[in-house]
Amino acid sequence: MQHPYKSHKLPGELKIGERFLLSFHMADNDSNPQLGRLQDLSSDGALCIDVDPKCRPVRGTPVTVSSTPQSRVDFCFSSEILGRRQAGDRLPLLLLKAPNTIQKQQRRTSFRISAALKAKVVWDGDETLSKPAVLTNLSGGGAQLFMRWLPQTERIQLSIGVPDAFIEEWAKRQVRRINGYNAKTFSIRFKAACDTLRASFEKLETRLVKSRILREDDRGPIYALAASFVQPSEESYRLVRYLERQALQRGVQHPTKAPTLA
Repeated sequence: MQHPYKSHKLPGELKIGERFLLSFHMADNDSNPQLGRLQDLSSDGALCIDVDPKCRPVRGTPVTVSSTPQSRVDFCFSSEILGRRQAGDRLPLLLLKAPNTIQKQQRRTSFRISAALKAKVVWDGDETLSKPAVLTNLSGGGAQLFMRWLPQTERIQLSIGVPDAFIEEWAKRQVRRINGYNAKTFSIRFKAACDTLRASFEKLETRLVKSRILREDDRGPIYALAASFVQPSEESYRLVRYLERQALQRGVQHPTKAPTLA
């Protein structure tokens, strides 16, 4: 996307659509980091970043802008709030002072978010087996699972029990894109969108990369399985971003406590 601005341009390290972590430094205390996305560069050279509408720091508030854990590169710079405005579709935007330069460092590994989601694994052997699992971390391209069974095949089908709040949030975003719905039509479309999103996390074609015995108890071994999606989907990346945002709102970036298998 090119911008017809003559006197201002984005630093080379920043791209329209880039996601950030914003840490606001208030007079009394520091707030939890907030997620934002770079939507535009204003005609007077300010970064236009959309954030949660409830996030309303005052003009002049210092802010540290840093890359998210899933970004391709690491970067961080200091800025300040210049004001607020709304985009053409009434999207609330924060205006931030743009940096002159940004120091960056190439990221070496892909980002995974810790999780504790119910899952189901299906595989074919002498017979088709379907067993419960716990998904303990997730990336856009794969996941780690804890199971009491070890599939005797490389290819499995993975179904993930995604949070209802995630499904409802994205279904509302999709339905709201079309104007003119009455209450009944919205309800029908919303339910259909929820069903479609849930179905997108069913029977994901997955390849087991490695496995190990995590520990043993009186019921036998618990296996830790590393798996990669045969065809990574945008829905998986959206779920990662949702889980990351929930962790940040709790003030926890990397939960480490593993769930207990029943």
